[in-house]
Amino acid sequence: MLIDVVRPESWEELNDEVRHILNLGPKLKTRVFKGLGQAVFEIAQGTAQFMAHKKSIGVLHGQTPVFESLLPYYYKETYDVQALEHTELKDIKAWVEGLNKDTSFVLYSEDHPVTGELYSFVEELDKLLNEKRICSFRVSHAHHFFHSEDIRPYTARICSFSGELAVAILGERFRSPALMAPNLNWDKEFYLTEFADSKKDRHQEHLQVEKYEAEVAPAVQVYFKAGQTRLFDRAVLVFQDASAEAIAQSLQKKLGWTDEETWQKLATTNMCHWSGIKMFKHWWLPQPSDTTLRGLLVVRADALSIKDFAKLTISSYEEIKQLQSWSL
Repeated sequence: MLIDVVRPESWEELNDEVRHILNLGPKLKTRVFKGLGQAVFEIAQGTAQFMAHKKSIGVLHGQTPVFESLLPYYYKETYDVQALEHTELKDIKAWVEGLNKDTSFVLYSEDHPVTGELYSFVEELDKLLNEKRICSFRVSHAHHFFHSEDIRPYTARICSFSGELAVAILGERFRSPALMAPNLNWDKEFYLTEFADSKKDRHQEHLQVEKYEAEVAPAVQVYFKAGQTRLFDRAVLVFQDASAEAIAQSLQKKLGWTDEETWQKLATTNMCHWSGIKMFKHWWLPQPSDTTLRGLLVVRADALSIKDFAKLTISSYEEIKQLQSWSL
């Protein structure tokens, strides 16, 4: 017999358990959500309702897709949305000083969800926003797996752990109410398992990634330039004249991987792979070309320990190019 009510304490107990696992200080809190989209929505909307007298927000565009569906509400409600492309953030202090006095919060990301690029302005921006007592909502797609942060009083660090799980770590001055989360059904064991599994096999291999990218570079374009700040849990390549999905499938055959193993170790922005056209261009700045999206391949760091993986990558690339060419 279904008693169609939800026990709110289930969510609170899960929050406490995750907080304990993360070994956070006594002044910090955690909130668990069913994915990054819900987490950003609840943190931002809860704050907007709680501080309804503040009718301005800030947002940095071009880093992550998770802000895009949220913003129309603020435009509709005549908020002053102080938007800036992240590439234009040159003088961080001047931008923060120029924010309206009634700014409720600023949304931005620590890292890029596809390439793992890290944004060097994050720490200074977080510090300056806290000094102005403006809520600092910083998204981490993968940075949190490798780098813990001191959470300032007005900061919410919103961390993605899987498509099913995100955790917001909240500073001591964060007071916004929860919206939907307490009234959802939370299977504590499922989410704790999801939390533990998401951290398995997560490691950076700085030297191995650089070595692999150097070995393939004569034949293949490497996405990152020397000195760019990035995560080294992945190598990122761009095949300018071939489909990255086809190259991934060629590597799969050579290595005898299953489909599941292949897409655990490789990823691509190729639109044929995703059967979609709206996943990347509408938010990614500078906007990648169609050629880049078709040919971008992300390789997880642990795949690089496979013997002759760089040679296999190049041979797969050459084979795909040969299949694409006309011969008489």
